[in-house]
Amino acid sequence: MSNDFTIERPLPHNLEAERAILGAILLGGSDTDEATSNLQSTDFFLSHHRVIFRHMCILRERRKPTNDPVLLYDSLTEMNELDAAGGIAYVSQLAAGLPRVTNVAHYVEIVEVKTRLRERAHMAQKIQEMALSANGNSFEVLREIEMLSAHFKEEVGQKRILNFRSGAEIAMATDEPIEWIVPGFVVKGGITELGAKVKAGKTTLIMKLVRAVADGLDFFGEQTLKTPTVYLTEQPIVSFRQALERAGLLGRADFYLLQHSDTQGMSWPGVVAEAVRECKRVGAMLLVIDTLPQFAGLKGDSENNSGDALAAMEPILQAAAAGIGIILVRHERKSGGDIGDSGRGSSAFAGAVDIVLSLRRPEGNGKKTLRVLHALSRFSETPAELLVELTESGYISLGEPKEAALREAEDSILAVAPRSEAEAVDIRELVESSEVPRATAQRAVKKLEEKGALSRVGKGTKGKPFLYFLTGNRFCPTSDIEGQKESGNETDPKPMS
Repeated sequence: MSNDFTIERPLPHNLEAERAILGAILLGGSDTDEATSNLQSTDFFLSHHRVIFRHMCILRERRKPTNDPVLLYDSLTEMNELDAAGGIAYVSQLAAGLPRVTNVAHYVEIVEVKTRLRERAHMAQKIQEMALSANGNSFEVLREIEMLSAHFKEEVGQKRILNFRSGAEIAMATDEPIEWIVPGFVVKGGITELGAKVKAGKTTLIMKLVRAVADGLDFFGEQTLKTPTVYLTEQPIVSFRQALERAGLLGRADFYLLQHSDTQGMSWPGVVAEAVRECKRVGAMLLVIDTLPQFAGLKGDSENNSGDALAAMEPILQAAAAGIGIILVRHERKSGGDIGDSGRGSSAFAGAVDIVLSLRRPEGNGKKTLRVLHALSRFSETPAELLVELTESGYISLGEPKEAALREAEDSILAVAPRSEAEAVDIRELVESSEVPRATAQRAVKKLEEKGALSRVGKGTKGKPFLYFLTGNRFCPTSDIEGQKESGNETDPKPMS
């Protein structure tokens, strides 16, 4: 549809404001540059005004004064557009009435509003024509209409009265219970960001999580909420199919996939709107976006810009308001960093979500299947750190990393500790034999003593250090040696006390 509006068209416009802008430029010149810098000739309704403003912009680009009528006439004449501008008489009268140069910003605002209204009128007419002409291509038409109408959703809002409530009113109101999809980590109506370095296992973690919620199984030792999942992936189907197969999701009717390649030509708000619509259609309470920057079209420095980051998060926040639990995946910087600041790009991403997770390998040379999940959360149920292990049955929680390391140290020390008092050794030998760091070994030995699994002799002084051995095998005249008494000729076993 043509944008060449004429005075006869019954579309929104304000000719007085348009004339006031042109007249103010003729009077003020460079003083009006800032206020009119975002205007385009197509913003003017009358064709005469569009021609005149375009030539004023030409003068500005050539670094010539825009408030000189002679230069304006010359430019119009040179391009044979003086008549198209309404002629000398019309151009000469633009400054009649002396429009206020100081008010030019207000005139611009009026013209911009009218321009947007005309654009929306054209858009609405185009949508109507598309809907009426749809035949066998209804699905494609609906997708194109969604793309065209995305701008309406961004700009149109309903007038409402804001409801301010006192603390007493909030206390009296019925509490809305938190509905966890994965307790502590994914909440219905909330946003979780998962960050990790490339090939650190974040996709595997999420796929195992999705598999757990598909059947309402335990995940990290907690009961999940059973729900289908809508999954947006940047991966090609060849590699993603393998991930599905490993997670046991291949062939499932409660898993719905959208590839990034299928969203080409659609706006990011439009993609999110389609994903939310699909969630509602299939009853999915979980939406995964892997990765957010790829789908939101954040390239180059735009990922580092807080304004672009917040714009990318806006449709996500609206989706969460619809009661959907959302997991966003981002890559971490190579340098890592503190949780919340380690993701690539602006920290505005982390600031807009409810739970920030970072999946990392534990320090030291631990098993390859171990990972540490670090978290920042608005919810007290989310642990700050959790050591997890990937097993054949999925990820299991090993508890807090320090406690898990302590339990492992205890097992290592028990495996090498002597079985008799006669063979008791000091802490140095236990450290060397178990290959447990000394500080951890000291804590582990203390715990084992408290549990009664390890016994100690000696005074802990120079020359007489504490010596340790396994409890239950202490040799003494009345002690048992594997069911037999140490002394005497008795062969009957004596029960241990």
